[in-house]
Amino acid sequence: MESLKPYQKKSFALIQIGAFLEYFDLYLYVHMAVVLNEVFFPKTDPYTASLIAAFTFSSTYLLRPLGALVFGYLGDNFGRKSTIVITTSIMAFCSFVIASLPSYEKIGLTASVVMILCRMLQGFSSIGEFIGALTYVTESTTPPRSYFYTSLVAFFTSLGSTFALLIGSVFLIMNSADGWRTAFYFGAAIAVVGSVARTQLRETPEFLQEKLQNKTKHKKISELLPSQKTKKNFLCYLGVECLRPLYFYFSFIYLGQILRTQYGYSAAEVIYHNLFISGIEALAILAYGRLALKIFPLKILKVRGTLFLGFALCLPMLINHASSPVHLFLIQCGLLILGEGVTPAHALFLKAFPTIGRYTQAAVAYALSRIVTTLLTSYGCVFVGEYYGIEGITTFLVGVILIHLTSIYHFDKQQRGIQELVSQQYSESN
Repeated sequence: MESLKPYQKKSFALIQIGAFLEYFDLYLYVHMAVVLNEVFFPKTDPYTASLIAAFTFSSTYLLRPLGALVFGYLGDNFGRKSTIVITTSIMAFCSFVIASLPSYEKIGLTASVVMILCRMLQGFSSIGEFIGALTYVTESTTPPRSYFYTSLVAFFTSLGSTFALLIGSVFLIMNSADGWRTAFYFGAAIAVVGSVARTQLRETPEFLQEKLQNKTKHKKISELLPSQKTKKNFLCYLGVECLRPLYFYFSFIYLGQILRTQYGYSAAEVIYHNLFISGIEALAILAYGRLALKIFPLKILKVRGTLFLGFALCLPMLINHASSPVHLFLIQCGLLILGEGVTPAHALFLKAFPTIGRYTQAAVAYALSRIVTTLLTSYGCVFVGEYYGIEGITTFLVGVILIHLTSIYHFDKQQRGIQELVSQQYSESN
């Protein structure tokens, strides 16, 4: 694999560090929700508590479509660099507000409203961060390096989530009452440092070349959205991306509730348990990225998706026969390792969109996949689980896996068509 130039190494380091910081702040609340929902919401019965947990989880995704349009417009008109500096700054602000927010006991419903608004704003920011980082790396490298380096972005976002669990565990042990506030202040501080550091990034060569060649004025949002030519790629990218919210919620939130209700885990014990699960997910992402240097990414996704479908069909039996937290741990590992949505094919999917419009179209598809699947999953797990149990919930998972696989096969067919065309042109030229 060809080595990176010095300025690329510096840029990629800033991208990865920024992705780590952004997702540390984003997931700090998600992983500590078992504690923080009791701080910012009134105490209720277990069923209502499940609805509150579903709402706080899904609130992160409500403003993502708007964030996709805003940051897509900025990224496609003014460059990739500016957007990922802005997103880190927004995340720092939200973390500071959450850390300083009084509890429900002190200010009542105001605490719940402000916290939800901060979570929505964090979701608004995160869509620009992740797609911006992926686009920056994709446009700065060529295959197969782009497959590995975009996987590194996903790895560092997952590592940020894992570190959020670690910090949460440490501060809860040190001070069970207000330790979480220190964790959020810490997240806000490091996000500010990351935002300042990212101002040193260079713009991507592909974006600069496209803007130079076209010499066009800034395009309107309507001109950046999918055209008739790219609509199918847009819908299939949405289908590919729809898997992660479901398996993430299933593993961390739904099974986390089982640990509390059936095995008597405390909030701190659930967070500590999930710390190891999150670490395994991060290692799986890194392994898939390395594998893509040798094996075409779509082949990896097809095999993994097929195995995940078989695993999902067995889930009701596995969970019903689980008799210890170790069994749940193994089920969670299976969900995260086999369910890892798009890695290592991020670069391949992004290249399916035109350079000017890529940021917007990919961000909108990503945001819609998250909000639709998350709302169906989080509330579906509560309502369907109440009446149909694990068998009903698994139906969601199987359906989304089938959509995921169908979308992958669309891109696979498209790639085969491109390869055949290139081979034909090569033969004719000789």
